[in-house]
Amino acid sequence: MTGIWRIATVAGAVALAYAATFGCSKDEGDDGGASGHDGTGAISGSAGNGASCTGVGVSCAENEDCCTNYCDPTADVCAREPGACLKEGASCAAGNECCTFACVDGKCSESQCTADGEACTAGDECCGGSCEGGTCVALNPECKTSGNACSDHVDCCSSYCDDGICGAPSYCTQSGDLCTTDAECCAGLCQKDGGAEYGLCAVAPASGAGGCLPAGEVCSGGAVYDGGNLPTCGGECCSRACFPYGPTGVLICQPPSGCHPTGEICREDGDCCGSAGLPDGDTADVHCSKDEGNELGRCDAGNACTPAGGICRLQTIECSANANCCAGNVLQYNTCKQDSLGIPRCLAAEVDCTDPENYVGIACASAADCCGLPCLPNPAGDPAFVCGETCVPRGGSCTTTADCCAGLPCVIQAGSTDGVCGATPPSGEGGAPATCAEYGQDCTDSGDCCNDVPCTDGKCIAVIY
Repeated sequence: MTGIWRIATVAGAVALAYAATFGCSKDEGDDGGASGHDGTGAISGSAGNGASCTGVGVSCAENEDCCTNYCDPTADVCAREPGACLKEGASCAAGNECCTFACVDGKCSESQCTADGEACTAGDECCGGSCEGGTCVALNPECKTSGNACSDHVDCCSSYCDDGICGAPSYCTQSGDLCTTDAECCAGLCQKDGGAEYGLCAVAPASGAGGCLPAGEVCSGGAVYDGGNLPTCGGECCSRACFPYGPTGVLICQPPSGCHPTGEICREDGDCCGSAGLPDGDTADVHCSKDEGNELGRCDAGNACTPAGGICRLQTIECSANANCCAGNVLQYNTCKQDSLGIPRCLAAEVDCTDPENYVGIACASAADCCGLPCLPNPAGDPAFVCGETCVPRGGSCTTTADCCAGLPCVIQAGSTDGVCGATPPSGEGGAPATCAEYGQDCTDSGDCCNDVPCTDGKCIAVIY
């Protein structure tokens, strides 16, 4: 398949596409001048021509400000260009910007980063970012971080061995793999030792969020979808949606539509289903639970009933989810419906989908409230989300890629519920969308869908409930 986009996920640009999100660093004391901290926790550097450039995660006004030459429009911070890693010789501030995972003296190396345990002369050569006693030191001794050589998926912290190199199976960095910022991690935390530049992704600490896997994490052992059965009831995902990721075909926990249910990453209370200002907010009292000082947290379970947008069990099929929706118990009232990704969500109220167009402009918590139409951020702000009329074209607001017209990803900040359909495409692609429809997007027949996902009732989804 050609034309697939890979969207940057660090520093506020978590998007539903594939990016190189891993890298290397200099040894402490190496004064090559190519990279360093600017006090924000991000890495800054030199453009290679004597001019300074801004590293990933730092505020920017235009592309030219950034070492990566990409200023993310959703967050106004430097990020990695959607769909691209930097080629050899390109100016860089850190190894995780480069296709080879090695940024040496401010330039992407033509050589692949040096694997853990191999001979080295400086840390910026090493996949793990550290050279001690002439040997590259593993950042994670339990598995190989991205950029290292591998022979099988199980070798890699990312659970993805691509052509002999540990790489990225998802749109965000897997727990246990190398990171520089919280925003690039699926689970919301880049755990570092002291003032280290590089750390390992981990689950953001949060009380009341449960132990499920947040969106973006590999599920079902990292299997590649082959058109067969998907995990029953969505597997171990907070979204109950263990589905294939378009660019790689690897099963990942898919981001749900609309507000975020319990366990998903969030930035503020308003990202979470059942929080103040959202349907059932007065009853459920849900919050974005996070440690003091952390930018990202996870949506907690709130109180009493499951709010609109929360995960529920369908009336006719039992899975490990609550039947007690705030709008009424599922077993008595038909208050649990599937959203555009096939995820069972509690409704704000019972719906009659005979004429879906009747719901355009109505307040919603997820696409389940909209009878198959997208549940979108409301520019007016109140209510927070409203049902859209059709798929969202390039430049329109979205909460998940399923909201966007076929082939367009939803570019969205980590933890946020307000993104933009259709990021800047890779160089030379001229703005054309990907050649297949991602999971949950509109289709005419199964040939329209990425990864041999069937076209079911006009959507690229496989029936799992």
